[in-house]
Amino acid sequence: MAAFAIIGAALGLLVRPRPLGVILPVLLAAIVEGSVLWMIGVMEKQPNRELLIDRLQAIFGEGWVGAIGPVAAAFIGATMAAVMSAFTDPAGPGPVLTADGIQRRVGKDGRYARAKGMVEERAIHAKAESRIDSILGL
Repeated sequence: MAAFAIIGAALGLLVRPRPLGVILPVLLAAIVEGSVLWMIGVMEKQPNRELLIDRLQAIFGEGWVGAIGPVAAAFIGATMAAVMSAFTDPAGPGPVLTADGIQRRVGKDGRYARAKGMVEERAIHAKAESRIDSILGL
């Protein structure tokens, strides 16, 4: 149960988006527990497997009731890690106010985008733009 809680906490901390970081460890724990229960069901039909079945049930729990504990531990560990890491995530860079009073916003890539009024129109820009338009036939 402790292993599922630790794995759940690690995935809840590291996986983004946060809801996926909670769902993934629960699914992994359910898959592991379900596969062990399936293996026990297959081994019950074979002779001389009682000792192995008893040891697997001691480790993973007996039946579906025993499987609820590790899945719940993974859910609780992942949820707590996701909530706590949401508080410790660094805040993204905020908008910057330049000396001219122009506010710059942060783009998706973390770089600052130009706002209107940051670049003044000059004659050389208009001349280059008209040259490009004449070449392209616009």
